[in-house]
Amino acid sequence: MPVLNNKLGKFFSPSASYGGYVFIACGIFASFYSPLALILLIPGLFMAYTYEGILIDTDKKKLRPYTSLFGIFTTGKWIDANQFTRFNIVKSTKQYTSYSRANMRFDMNISDIELLLINRNGTKKVIVNKYNNFEDAHKEIEELHEILLPFSEYHDGG
Repeated sequence: MPVLNNKLGKFFSPSASYGGYVFIACGIFASFYSPLALILLIPGLFMAYTYEGILIDTDKKKLRPYTSLFGIFTTGKWIDANQFTRFNIVKSTKQYTSYSRANMRFDMNISDIELLLINRNGTKKVIVNKYNNFEDAHKEIEELHEILLPFSEYHDGG
């Protein structure tokens, strides 16, 4: 298992990703009337299919946090795993707010458990993966502990 690819989720909020799908549908529908309407496909594809992830090269002990533009082109730099000294498991909650045409507020909370790699002084953090429960995160630490950081430690944090 030389390279692991963990997809961490969409780059844009759920409502922006949905807006991308609407742009795609409107662009296709309007292209029957004017080929110029296909221009709507570019921002739609970008908003709907751009996501974030991380590549973990277990042989070379390197990490590459990346953004996959349009779901095709990846951007990001390789980082040596020896910069990091410990794992940490944290519960993360993200809140997305949207407003309807009647100016009604709609809040969406998304919670997940993140496995982080942290350097010695805590200034650099990299998300390794996201989980639904702590047990899965502990299992992944046991697997990655010996591969990436054999002399590291991990903490459950909040």
